[in-house]
Amino acid sequence: MADRRVLKNAEGSLDDTYPSPRDITIEDLFTHRSGLSYAFSAVGPIAKAYDKALGDVLNSNTTPDAWLKALATLPLLYSPGERFHYSVSTDVLGFIVGRVETKPFRDVLMERVFKPLGMHDTDFYVPKEKRARAATVYRQDQNTGVLNVLPFAQHDAPPAFCGGGGGLISTADDYLKFACMLMNKGEFEGRRYLKSETVALMATNRLTPAQRAIPFLGAIPMWDGMGFGLGVSIIDHPEKLGFLGIGARGAFGWPGAFGTWWQADPANDLIILYLIQNSVPLEPGAIATLAAGQRMGARAALPIFQRLVYDALV
Repeated sequence: MADRRVLKNAEGSLDDTYPSPRDITIEDLFTHRSGLSYAFSAVGPIAKAYDKALGDVLNSNTTPDAWLKALATLPLLYSPGERFHYSVSTDVLGFIVGRVETKPFRDVLMERVFKPLGMHDTDFYVPKEKRARAATVYRQDQNTGVLNVLPFAQHDAPPAFCGGGGGLISTADDYLKFACMLMNKGEFEGRRYLKSETVALMATNRLTPAQRAIPFLGAIPMWDGMGFGLGVSIIDHPEKLGFLGIGARGAFGWPGAFGTWWQADPANDLIILYLIQNSVPLEPGAIATLAAGQRMGARAALPIFQRLVYDALV
């Protein structure tokens, strides 16, 4: 990942580049300011280049080393640190963890987080004996409105590709334990997983005012009421959230590709989990669809759910 080149125009020719002014840092990866991308969060030739080099973001059949090697052939969209651009940064972080620990990233999660927390139904695959419990993922036909089942590859053992950016399968009960640990400043049921200072760093905005002025995915005014820390968004101006959500100052969380969403709200001693299975295509050009709100009808219950929860507080 050294000696990167940067596109002169993020939507322009892949050959029109300049040397990166500096290397990517760990904080760049945590805050999606690395200059990396997803195929679906990019526009122009680089979006198709990502799709060709890395394949399906949800069903990768490669290995971490091969994936990183393919990623390293692609130019950065922006100079490291320049702006927030949603990307594979978190996958890269996961593989860095694996290299530091000299073991697969999945093993680190199992040993450090899932097993100690009692998250027994959280993994990168669903074993045969649990598949009858697994929720079905749907994708809505935009012409007929029909919900069609979206099939996923099933594995009888952990897949080779277990990245930090997605792919985990879990339950409401397991996720609640994880969220409780974070809201309790890194401690759960008498065991400490993170220093309280680490959680405070996670829940501190890193984006500059200029970076917050750039719409999320090119069109969504995400950062008017919230900032972004280390892997999570943080509400710092609740009065400016608008249709994007509700929560007290200091609440933090992040949504998922299937419409899943969670938020820890320390001020109200509240954790909210919203788990649906409404998949939208994560492919080149998807950014325009997502930004325009298309295919999002099935997710309209989220703001209603948020409002009902907060209205019920006494």
